[in-house]
Amino acid sequence: MPWADRSPSPRLGAVYAEMFPENVRALVLDGPMDPYAGTMERREQQYTGLQRSFELMGASCTEKPDCPLGSDPGAVTERFQEIVQPLIDEPVPAGDGRVLSFSDAIGGVVAGLYSEASRPTIIEGIREVRNGRGDALMGLQDAYDQRYADGTYSNALEATEVINCLDEERHTPEQESQLRRRMTEAAPFLDTGRPLDDTRNMCEAWRVEPTLGHPYATDIEGLPDTLTVAVTGDPVTPYEEGTRLAEALEGSLLTVEGEQHGAALLAGNACVDDTVADYLVNLTSPPADARCTLE
Repeated sequence: MPWADRSPSPRLGAVYAEMFPENVRALVLDGPMDPYAGTMERREQQYTGLQRSFELMGASCTEKPDCPLGSDPGAVTERFQEIVQPLIDEPVPAGDGRVLSFSDAIGGVVAGLYSEASRPTIIEGIREVRNGRGDALMGLQDAYDQRYADGTYSNALEATEVINCLDEERHTPEQESQLRRRMTEAAPFLDTGRPLDDTRNMCEAWRVEPTLGHPYATDIEGLPDTLTVAVTGDPVTPYEEGTRLAEALEGSLLTVEGEQHGAALLAGNACVDDTVADYLVNLTSPPADARCTLE
């Protein structure tokens, strides 16, 4: 698939709590992952969330007269595919001698879906592609990939793949191909329109086997109350994953109404900030029905 999952940090926090509960005074887990779900189930959950966010973005676009995805909310996925699938054979210019490929375009859209504030940039990028340019979506993809002005990149993608090779289940070629089919079914806006070739797990030949089983971070003795922050419209780690993690840790849950990935660090929301600060500083956990709303 043209997008790599880059959300291992909440999993790291949960596993640390499982291994060293005596070292935990307070722990906030934002953008949480379901500790009960294996790789196949969790990826399907993620791509279902991405499709939902894409459709919401597309529906809001169709309310405007100049929407590149047309005027029918039920057809935004089909219209998007008509615009971006030709990039497989004919990438479009994206400035500085670069071109936007299909994979770049999908990566840019997915990166933009992390935040509702980026939706106008995604729409403008789709409009550009329709008109033969790829600058806006390339910009979103570059930001996600941490591309620097000199054309070099951080090692974030490589580091994430290494972490996932030890934390995710190792698939056979048959299982990996099945995963790819299920991911495309869950998020059809990513569909290439071409037959799906057999897929190989990039960690298949690693000599080191995965070390993280499922479920993890459950039945932990001596762990203080933790705080899981989950956004109802999170496209990457759907809200239900947060409820499952809070359940596994037997900790508190802060529900945040909004459309973005994560809330504690990215939102700049007074309700979220105050709740998290009160927990971290004073060890005051929010009530069971605590809710915040992103503006």
